[in-house]
Amino acid sequence: MVIYLQILSVQSIETTPSLLLSTETCRFLFNVGDGIQRLCMEHHVRLAKLQHVFLTELQSHTLGGLPGMVLTVSDTGKVGLHVHGPVGTKKYLQATRHFFYRPKFQLEASEVLLIDAKEEEEEEEEKEKMMKSCYEDDEVVVFAIAIAKPRAGTKRKLDDSLSSIHETDNHMSVSYMVETRTQRGKFLVDQAVAFGVPKGKLFGQLHQGKDVTLPDGRVVKSSDCVLPSMPAAACMIVSCPTTAHVEALIGSNGFDRYREREGNRAHVQVEVVFHLGGGEVLRHPKYAEWTRSFGNQARHVVLGHDACAQKTVYRASAMLQAQMHTVFPSAFSSNEQHELRDASVPFSRAVPDATSLQLTATSSEEQEGSNPATSNVVLGEGMLKFVLAPQARRGFDTSSCWPRLDFDMIRESVASSVEIVTKTLTKSEANNLDDDLIDGRITFLGTGCAIPSKYRNVTGMYLELPVDKNDDMDSAWAGLMLDCGEGSLGQMYRYAGGDKKRLQELVDRLKCVWISHNHADHHLGLLRLFSHRTDGVNMEPLLVIGPTALRFWLDEYAALDPMVRGKFSFVENYSFDENDSRFTEVETHAEAARVRAWLRETLHISQLECVPVKHALESYAAVVTFVDGAKLAFSGDCRPSDELAEKAMNAFLMVHEATFEDDLSKEAKDKAHCTMAEAIGVGRRAKARHLVLTHFSQRYPKMAVLSTSCDESDVDQTPMEVLTAIDMLSLRFRELRQPHLMEVCTQLMTLDDEEAGDIDAQL
Repeated sequence: MVIYLQILSVQSIETTPSLLLSTETCRFLFNVGDGIQRLCMEHHVRLAKLQHVFLTELQSHTLGGLPGMVLTVSDTGKVGLHVHGPVGTKKYLQATRHFFYRPKFQLEASEVLLIDAKEEEEEEEEKEKMMKSCYEDDEVVVFAIAIAKPRAGTKRKLDDSLSSIHETDNHMSVSYMVETRTQRGKFLVDQAVAFGVPKGKLFGQLHQGKDVTLPDGRVVKSSDCVLPSMPAAACMIVSCPTTAHVEALIGSNGFDRYREREGNRAHVQVEVVFHLGGGEVLRHPKYAEWTRSFGNQARHVVLGHDACAQKTVYRASAMLQAQMHTVFPSAFSSNEQHELRDASVPFSRAVPDATSLQLTATSSEEQEGSNPATSNVVLGEGMLKFVLAPQARRGFDTSSCWPRLDFDMIRESVASSVEIVTKTLTKSEANNLDDDLIDGRITFLGTGCAIPSKYRNVTGMYLELPVDKNDDMDSAWAGLMLDCGEGSLGQMYRYAGGDKKRLQELVDRLKCVWISHNHADHHLGLLRLFSHRTDGVNMEPLLVIGPTALRFWLDEYAALDPMVRGKFSFVENYSFDENDSRFTEVETHAEAARVRAWLRETLHISQLECVPVKHALESYAAVVTFVDGAKLAFSGDCRPSDELAEKAMNAFLMVHEATFEDDLSKEAKDKAHCTMAEAIGVGRRAKARHLVLTHFSQRYPKMAVLSTSCDESDVDQTPMEVLTAIDMLSLRFRELRQPHLMEVCTQLMTLDDEEAGDIDAQL
């Protein structure tokens, strides 16, 4: 029997702490932040046996990836999933009904109730209730303890429960303890036979710990025929979000069975503790003293510390980005400095401030600079495992961890492409500029559909638009996003080259997010984006323009998460569709007029038109006209639309979905998507200057085959530049002509799996 915990991700901008518990029969996830589904897919972490998810908090960093993962799991044929979490978990899952519809999939929820410390001492019944397991089987038992930080000035009414006090502001946090079952010792058959015990039921009684009496009256003791049992071992996932939670955490009696106090041994020995808290919590004297009570044998793994490995978990995409930056430095940002911050060898970094953490009784001199493999306090790292059972293998397993990228090897791998492109650009780059266009930029954060893949995240685009400069701005630009799939914040971080200051600028200068329709892969990145925006009276709420159902989802979620509450305002898409019957309503018309004026002043957008398209309920395309008359269009998800082509006439850029290659036209029609030829046809009818295809089916994890054919022979073949987008492609509006980009990208992405595997092994 093998039982282990694996760190899927640690605290970074791109990911948040998440762990996988694996037993012989089941899989369990602890927190599901943005991108966990993509991470598991790339690193072959199988979730077919996933049955339970445990949440430590109800905030975007712990559950941002849960809806997308549940949708994917439900489509694999699984019948259900059980989610455990703080009070409010049921309301959260209920809120997902606005975009999650799987009537045959049983999504259950259990809430961990908050128990007052005084009640623990006074009422034994409450104490027993608190330690009741939230899950158990023949291999493991999972316990949960909820805490809440006190709110200054809040008085508890006689008829108020603690859970009702803290539910609305989400001050609750849940820690989990996983215990292995006591393993019965090996039965020594030869020993039993030597004592004259006949084979049969007496063997079973001896193995079960019972002494047996033989026909001749002799008593054979079980201890003489069975090796000692393997005692239960425990691991802990400790969630203490802030220093204000420390008193509640250390005051809970639920941890007593794991603590060594006053010379008494712990009831169950803790082998490893995973700390989700940040540096301030870890350095808190009372927190450190509390952790030391778990004994010197306990290993402490820090997951929320800033010093944890920051290199991207999406290795294939990171390598492609580095290769493309080498060939096209103006179209792909560099991720080299970001990657080089980490050690070249996995699991080799010691905790930088181990002497100030004091999480164990080990002396400061022993902790400082110690080897992580033998130290009691270590930094967590993606894919790092801790084996709980069997005892002979207990400890860390680094075999799945990855090294940082070798940029010298990457540059060497694309040297020939660099030479060819450089020679060609020298001759023709002057002809590739559209100097008449506004000096904006479009960055593709995700170019896949439905679910993320090795190379493609789900849909999202970030536009940097020129605006009037003011005293608070170093440069005159503001942001507009078109769709915001899960993981968009992490993709923005990669676009920023791992520069946190630059990322914060991208987030705070973002003024509006336009969502095409209510499918989850187009909007699940919003929550993390909201929570990352700077707080303050001068920061206006982020405007979201989207379908009505999305408003309901965001409002219900915001009621549970104070990190999101008040961070956004919302206007429905139909407010910008003049043909919608609701457009003439006084309130709708007035709201649309107000937003149009705001868009003109803030983003220099003179007109925003939402064009209804055939896909899901309330699906729209967007046509954006700037004050200088330049026009940009985005199709969202749709079938070919003549109205979109008409509204987008003479657009300098059309971004159009091209989910399927041309040989799957029937499937495209059945699923209300476009083939590449159909998308090109819309672009030609609109007489667009540039067409960029995106939203590719994940059946094309590398590169879809571009077709330049058109499904209508009588269409005027207006010259049009066509590109297929890939993640992290970032182009100025004036530099949309990239004659060699697709050729080089196709060459790099179509390496056969064996060759790609060889490169990954070397890196």
